[in-house]
Amino acid sequence: MKRQIRRLICCLLVWLVAMQVFAQEQTDAALTMHVVQRGENLFRIALKYDLFAEHVAQANGMIVTDSLLPGQRLLIPLGTANATASPMPTAIAEATATPTLAANIPPQTTVADLPHSFARDGTMPEAFMHTVAAGESLFVIGLQYNLTVDTIAQANNMANPNLLSIGQQLAVPGIELPRLTSALPDDVLALTIDPLVFKEGQTARIELWTRDATTVAGSFIEQELRVITREAGKRHNILVGVPMFTPTAIYPLELMLSDANGNTQLVSATIQVISGGYFRQSLTIDDSELLAREVEEAEIVQLAQIASIFSPQRAWDGSLHLPAADNMNAYFGTLRSYNGSPFDRYHSGVDFAGATGTSVRATAAGEVMMVERLQIRGNTVMLDHGWGVYSIYAHLNEALTQVGAQVTAGEVIGTIGSTGRSTGPHLHWEVWVNGVNVDPLQWVNEVFP
Repeated sequence: MKRQIRRLICCLLVWLVAMQVFAQEQTDAALTMHVVQRGENLFRIALKYDLFAEHVAQANGMIVTDSLLPGQRLLIPLGTANATASPMPTAIAEATATPTLAANIPPQTTVADLPHSFARDGTMPEAFMHTVAAGESLFVIGLQYNLTVDTIAQANNMANPNLLSIGQQLAVPGIELPRLTSALPDDVLALTIDPLVFKEGQTARIELWTRDATTVAGSFIEQELRVITREAGKRHNILVGVPMFTPTAIYPLELMLSDANGNTQLVSATIQVISGGYFRQSLTIDDSELLAREVEEAEIVQLAQIASIFSPQRAWDGSLHLPAADNMNAYFGTLRSYNGSPFDRYHSGVDFAGATGTSVRATAAGEVMMVERLQIRGNTVMLDHGWGVYSIYAHLNEALTQVGAQVTAGEVIGTIGSTGRSTGPHLHWEVWVNGVNVDPLQWVNEVFP
């Protein structure tokens, strides 16, 4: 026994030395090793090393949506990002730079840092550009803009439509960029819209900087916008959830500004909404009672009522964690046909194919707003993360929290099961923004203010 222990210790020492040599060799070759921590994903890891998630995925033979396990080791290709254009949006047109502007915006933030800013005369670029993401083809891109592959290829003088690269910029004909209906008021330093074109099922950002403390209210697609005001009343952030099945069209954005004296000014613009380009899926469900539209609609109304409650304090920071370490096998927005019905329903979240009893973790800190067994979603937990952001964890085997509890990011709140309308054990995870169901993975992939 002692001999075996000594042999094991010797092997361990040899392994540690080898790992040190390996790490040194990888550093010399512009590579390093990263050990995955609980709650991390490829996007968060890439951000630490100033890389794209695609770079880390390619170095490890993965795709960006692959799940990671705590303790997993990843090769990090250092320096890759230096040879690639930055993924962060840049200012397209700056507001007039004046000494007052510099005094009102904190030193760490300038108008040049604000994406997609209007110039004071309301002008924007002449053409809309689409940035190619991982896994996209011209066919997938065309679905979003209701264009054919040939139309996009011809607009970009592409000899081979099959050759695309991540980060490539493509001109998209026929897309209307945001436009102001009039010049910005003198008190407005900058208005930014990100992205330039909104997509159904996605979350968009609007930001307004004012010279003096101002109260802002607004509306878009018949929604009352919830405005987060910071920086002594001069910075105003708005998160806009674009509902699924919003028709492709141009919609008015209206912002009403009120100063301390009660004077009001209107800022209005037009923004185009496009299709999400989601795929289709046919499913067979044995329990026809759970396919009744009135049952499904009643449950959605119940969730929307809770998700419409606005908490002024934010509990999340930057982006959300994944709620499970299991592989994802169904994505948000997929148009669904049940038992041969029309494709007029959609998958409202992301599914993780885990075994019954596997841990489900909170994607961010927040307050438990619901612990209930629903007809469609089965055992369900709903968290309020503040600023109108909610997450839902459904089909649970059991919930391990209670209404009113304050949970932390990564805390176990339940276990995977197959309750409700489910064809097998899995976690169904949703995100809602101000009462609108949106794509959860966008909240993992992107950093929100």
